[in-house]
Amino acid sequence: MPRKALIPLLTALAVTPELAAEELDTVQVHGGAGGEHRAGEQAATIQQTEVITAERLRRKQANTLADAVENEPGVHVNNECSMCAIKRVMLNGLKGEHTTILVDGVPMHSVVSSYYGMDAVTAAGIERVEIARGAGASLIAPEAIGGTINVITKRAERDGVSVDLSGGEHGYRRVSLEGTAVADDGATRATIAGQFDEQDRFDADDNGVAENPARDNRSLTTHLARDLDANDTVELRVASFRSTTLGGPTGISEMAGIRTEADGASDSSADYFAGGDVRREWTGQPWETLETIDTQRDEYTLRWRHDLADGGRIIATGSRVDHTQDSFYEGFDYANDDTTHFGDLRWERALGLEHFLTVGLDHTDERMTSESDFMDRNDIAGDAFDHRDTGLYLQDIWTPTADLEVKLAARLDRIRTDWTEKTAEGDEIDTEVFAPRAHVRWRHTDHWTSRFGAGRGYRAPLTFFESEHGILEEGFDIDIDKVETSQSASYALSYRDETRAATLSLAHTRVEDLAYIDSAVGGGGRPTLVNSDDPARVTTADLSAGAQLGAGWRVDGSLAHFAYGDDYKETFAVAPVEDRLRLETAWQGSAWSFNGSLNVVGERDLTDYGYGGRYNRWDDANDNGEVDEGELRDPKETDAPAWFTIDLRLARELDETFSAYLGVNNLFDYTQAGDEETPLFYEGEAGSGEEAAFDVAHIYAPLRGRVVYAGLRAEF
Repeated sequence: MPRKALIPLLTALAVTPELAAEELDTVQVHGGAGGEHRAGEQAATIQQTEVITAERLRRKQANTLADAVENEPGVHVNNECSMCAIKRVMLNGLKGEHTTILVDGVPMHSVVSSYYGMDAVTAAGIERVEIARGAGASLIAPEAIGGTINVITKRAERDGVSVDLSGGEHGYRRVSLEGTAVADDGATRATIAGQFDEQDRFDADDNGVAENPARDNRSLTTHLARDLDANDTVELRVASFRSTTLGGPTGISEMAGIRTEADGASDSSADYFAGGDVRREWTGQPWETLETIDTQRDEYTLRWRHDLADGGRIIATGSRVDHTQDSFYEGFDYANDDTTHFGDLRWERALGLEHFLTVGLDHTDERMTSESDFMDRNDIAGDAFDHRDTGLYLQDIWTPTADLEVKLAARLDRIRTDWTEKTAEGDEIDTEVFAPRAHVRWRHTDHWTSRFGAGRGYRAPLTFFESEHGILEEGFDIDIDKVETSQSASYALSYRDETRAATLSLAHTRVEDLAYIDSAVGGGGRPTLVNSDDPARVTTADLSAGAQLGAGWRVDGSLAHFAYGDDYKETFAVAPVEDRLRLETAWQGSAWSFNGSLNVVGERDLTDYGYGGRYNRWDDANDNGEVDEGELRDPKETDAPAWFTIDLRLARELDETFSAYLGVNNLFDYTQAGDEETPLFYEGEAGSGEEAAFDVAHIYAPLRGRVVYAGLRAEF
């Protein structure tokens, strides 16, 4: 065995603490201009992994985790509501519920928190974000059918403090603080980070209803690490997040808007707008379009690593997440309390010169309860559930040569899910699932590398909340008896030299028993969460590349295409992106730095996603509150045009401590509502005896316009 064939094994043994509970490969980040990770450059892992560094987070002016990952290769952040700004993070074209959010390798977000949690997690205290796409991206999170987003907490390496203050248009404000401390003997290390940020409601067409809500976030994260001796290290992470979202009517506070419910309701939704036209002034009661969501998250993680005398290692990890939501949706109150406990115990060791073995056992216990005065008054059962998943896993990294690494893994899970208020059966899902995965990294030359991935994933659909926040006035049913399963395959070809990097990626996923809402199943059109009879398919192709041009200049670009199967398209609440081009440039001088980005999204046929039969105006001519023939007028456009946005940022170092910056997002102030079409609409069936339904999700383009901002950063 050549000596250099030992390198991958030694790398695995020297795994960084933050990855110890998830992957065995050490993520190495190569720097471009300003220490930036170049587009097209993959982390030095077997699994295809893109890295967003702390420097890139600053260049993007990312306030939240959703901002951080937006427009990255293979990633799309889908805004699915103009009132409450639900964000679903899609990887390789798979829905948001198929993306698993890890924090330091530990699954910390459930489906319940994936709606508002991405905007609640602030950027303060993040060292980097790792995006692993494709089959079996996570050893301990099998529900990651699309992939994982792993948030790495900043580790203390020296004593230091950084402060970042910024502000801009439309009420944008941010205060961010990070501090690190290391004991004299280096055995104790501490990090503390906090952030406050806010923005106002945004109403591009001035009809009195915001297309993008106000939001304020507050966070505090602490990380402590202590080397007990040469063989034992303990880490503790505690984080708290508070977020408030306020959407709907402009010019009124949350409580004042809610109090208007005492004034009664409009006679019908035709009275919501002047002339019954969603493009004109709002004339209804403020509460009838008010949506407010208060989110609280408290996260606790404890990890112990013990090095064994024989060269092996034992790692024990435990976590708890308390996620609560208190919300008001247009007269419908809804609150939930979601608590998740997770535990993982694993043993890992090099076996000989070619194998690195991992054996582990993990358990997830998630319990969600919900309450609503509206639901109680109308005898609507809630969406509470208990979910338990116990898994046994085995993984081997085989390194036959220095240029070939093969990772083989398999999980066996016992899954039990009980919708405690919807049925009386108990454990409506009670099954075992076996999932094998394989990944290969093959270095053809010093510059060219191939990565192959294939495997099975699975996920238990947990709650109606996934698709409708659990707030339908007529109630809902759950008719789920199967877990979703997927078969995925991916290939990535990468090139890298001292000045250039590029990666071409292809991925295909087929999901069986996909959970979606079907209004034709229950009696009287009662919406029901069911398993699909038809498989959902999506194919993704993307090319990303970056190059150093000399004198501090760098250019990056990415081109992505998402091809969704027809059956899959029908299950989307809001049309996702199909084609996207992103171009970036950055320049770093001795004191000045500049970066700019162009993001282009291609045109789409919105009828593929169920956008037909929507109208701008309801002319209730006979004032009977029912949809009669010809009363729904001015159909909404279903040919979504291509659009683009440009972001710019200029920074200058004032001295060794202070730097200042000036930036603009969405330079040309393009928004869907301001330039083309409001996301509000009416729909209904003539002669049904019902009033037209009013909704807020005719979305295909940005809903927030230009924001000019300036800031000051200090590092001590």
